[in-house]
Amino acid sequence: MGRVKNILMCFIAVIMLMGVAACSNSNVADKPTEASTPISTESPSDDQLVDQVEESTRSYAHMAGDSAIPVKAERVVTDWYYGQLVALGLKPIGTDDYVWKNHPFIEQAGTESIGQSLEKIVELGPDLIISWGAAKYEDYSKIAPTVPLELSGGPKDSVRIFGDILGREAEAEQWITQFDNNVAEARQKISSVIEAGETFTIFNIWKNTLRVYGFVNMGGYALYESLGVKPNPKVDELFRNSDEWYREISFEVIPEFAGDHIILTSYDPDGTSTILKELESSSIWSNLDAVKNGRVYLIDYNTLYFDDPIAIEKQVGLLADMIANSR
Repeated sequence: MGRVKNILMCFIAVIMLMGVAACSNSNVADKPTEASTPISTESPSDDQLVDQVEESTRSYAHMAGDSAIPVKAERVVTDWYYGQLVALGLKPIGTDDYVWKNHPFIEQAGTESIGQSLEKIVELGPDLIISWGAAKYEDYSKIAPTVPLELSGGPKDSVRIFGDILGREAEAEQWITQFDNNVAEARQKISSVIEAGETFTIFNIWKNTLRVYGFVNMGGYALYESLGVKPNPKVDELFRNSDEWYREISFEVIPEFAGDHIILTSYDPDGTSTILKELESSSIWSNLDAVKNGRVYLIDYNTLYFDDPIAIEKQVGLLADMIANSR
């Protein structure tokens, strides 16, 4: 009897263990694992797609209205503002043919000329176009989001504007710090060379006309604003509170505008202008103090023509070196 009882108790224990195991297996099967989680094959809803687009773009107000531009553009085409992009570490994939061929500080590799071809811009596939003015805004905006600008301020302002457009504000401030350091070094370089009261003037021969320039173009910002040298009093009077970039003048009034130092450029793409030879052979020119003292700096036109941040940065260094070596 005792033996039967023991067998019976063992049998009951086995039955109970089987029940516990069955319950345990049931619980595991009922709990989904990562491997068994079903994968959704549904496409994103229209609302989800809109949310994704809004996260990658933002509205930017400009002279022609508003555009939904990339939060951080990577493939940019510009018909003018090459230097602003490069200053921020973003090389444009396409730019204007004149800029591409004539910008003295450009590296053509990696940037293509767009010429006058909208098809070329389409081929490049930009995610943003930045143009000079709004004349081509309608055409450009059919290809990619477009921001038209007409900037005429100094390099720091334009770099900050582009830093905002491109989502590269930190890069903009880094460039400005570097620029300020370079300017400080350039000023130090010429500080012992320029005597108190010495003045400067920028003359440009444009084909068959003579122009005198102010504070913006043809090295004006680099010379007067960055290096901090004094303009000739007549130049200061004419351009200090004016929007004019230059004024055409005759040979007769050159002495009124000529400073102790003269920056001279010449634009003669056809090789037909004779005014430079006429100027240099005239008694009016040869009697100027700057000419007598060897302080006329003849500089290539395109070197001073461009007024983007990269160009101005280079101009500051170039002008400082020429002035420092004038004694």
